[in-house]
Amino acid sequence: PRLSSFRIRSFGSVNMEQLKKLRGVSGAPIKDCKKALEETEGDMDAALEWMRKQGTLVQGKRADQEASQGLVGLAFEGDDTAALLEISTETDSAARIDMFHTLMEGLAKSLLGEANNKQPLDRSSLEGLAWVSDEKSPTVGDAVAQAVVAIRENIFPRRGVRLSVPGGLVGGYVHNVLKTEVPDVRMGQIGVVVGLEGVPEGKLDDAKALAHKLAMHVAAAKPEFLGKEELSDEQRERQEKLLTDIAMQEGKPEHAIEKMVKGRMNKFYQETCLLEQTYLIYDGEGKAPAIKKLLKTEAERLGASEPLRITAFHSFRLGQ
Repeated sequence: PRLSSFRIRSFGSVNMEQLKKLRGVSGAPIKDCKKALEETEGDMDAALEWMRKQGTLVQGKRADQEASQGLVGLAFEGDDTAALLEISTETDSAARIDMFHTLMEGLAKSLLGEANNKQPLDRSSLEGLAWVSDEKSPTVGDAVAQAVVAIRENIFPRRGVRLSVPGGLVGGYVHNVLKTEVPDVRMGQIGVVVGLEGVPEGKLDDAKALAHKLAMHVAAAKPEFLGKEELSDEQRERQEKLLTDIAMQEGKPEHAIEKMVKGRMNKFYQETCLLEQTYLIYDGEGKAPAIKKLLKTEAERLGASEPLRITAFHSFRLGQ
């Protein structure tokens, strides 16, 4: 066939300066940058918008791909505020590249600009947050879409929470911190934040060390609740019924079941409620205390007139 019968694609309208600039802004592969500039006749703003839309399309195409890998991140703002977040991706290798770490940093900044969350925000809420790291993307969702174009994997913010304790402090812990080029966000597979109040003046450093150890305890002990009062009546009744059924199946006499259930409920609280748990990071003499007792003794050591108080805690384990 004649050469003229073939359609020859021209990139004459795309100069190298435009191409380099768009690649630097978007982080996308060079072929995608060429395509974007060609489709928009060299208009940089229009090219970025086109790429955002393409990122959304790629997300849709890869949405059925399992995304069980990723990273948990922890970032602080002063002594009294922190953000804990998790971003999922398909492979561990994708979670180890700089662009993914930059995305973690951007989401942390967006979270730190929000109000406190009693419960972690879900994917939809996170994607709707304003992207404050730069002007490339209006929302977190747009920034994620650009990362999807560049990395070519199913990536999404799984959950995130901001914890602030005005007048107190927030401590945190990340297990097996990954070495990255983003020093302001600690990244790993387990992250914990703990809020602490009642800290006497001049004892901030000592209290921060305690809060860090409490976060380490949470990572190891996996409490589900702060205290017994956090369980709803329904949750408590359901657990009591379960323990009663178990005692009956064991053939225990009826007159002994009530006392047995009470004892097993206390054990349940000790396993699931942070304040009732035995402190795992104890390095003193004698028997390790329960967390609620530890807060009293530590307050006395620091010279506080009242026990220290844990306001809240959040714990993220990658993929769980």
